[in-house]
Amino acid sequence: MGENELKMIVAGEFQRNLLDKLKALTLYFHIECDEFPDYGFLQQLPNVKKLVVRSSSFKAIFCFQRPNNSEHLLQLKQLRLESLGERVSIGLQNSWTEPFVKNLETFEVISCSSLENLVSCKVSFSNLIRLKVESCNRLSYLFTSSTAESLAQLQKIEIRMCGSIEEIVSNKEEGEKLNEDEIIFPKLTHLILFMLFKLRRFYGGSLSFPLLEKLSVLNCNKMKILCGGTIKTDKLSEVTINYKTISLETNLNTTVKKQFEKKQLEKKVCV
Repeated sequence: MGENELKMIVAGEFQRNLLDKLKALTLYFHIECDEFPDYGFLQQLPNVKKLVVRSSSFKAIFCFQRPNNSEHLLQLKQLRLESLGERVSIGLQNSWTEPFVKNLETFEVISCSSLENLVSCKVSFSNLIRLKVESCNRLSYLFTSSTAESLAQLQKIEIRMCGSIEEIVSNKEEGEKLNEDEIIFPKLTHLILFMLFKLRRFYGGSLSFPLLEKLSVLNCNKMKILCGGTIKTDKLSEVTINYKTISLETNLNTTVKKQFEKKQLEKKVCV
């Protein structure tokens, strides 16, 4: 849906019963447009739970100052940002977005080539269930440890083809080094790491994944260990590393390290 169609919705030029059936909305502005539209349009779309913003040139989606009608964002449960090549920051660290961020259940960021971080400081994603990040090649990490601690409902993480990511959770925030305490992901069941060529580890401290059932690590050839401390994976019995399914005979860190060393040895033999 483009700018003209959005104006028609606000002006009441669509039948109400048709708008009430909409559950997902994609905004796709073909022309140069710096300003994101007033969130008041969501008032006309009471059942829309998913917002997709793609292939547009907005300078800001979540700007620094609280915009008009921002309360209507609270009806959204899913947000997908796709092919926004000019976005350096999403803006979710701005304080007025906090109720919206806490309400999100699905967050997807795809092909945002200039994006430097998902959030630049502590943000609470307390209801987030699914996270997917793909083809965002300027990201060096996803979250600070303080934000990761808020992910109590997260069930699935999928990170693909982000060429600059070195770790998923960083222990640095605003230039300060934080204590690398254990981070618990109490509901995470699926973790997929795919083609992250600079990834060294998931986190520098200790990790606990009490419900993790599926772990796939594919073409992450610099990752020697999953974390710098201890790791607990009570339910995980096997892991997929570079398309091979491997039974966990020891802890996950040891298994990942053995596969990394095996890969390095194979490279030397080939040379």
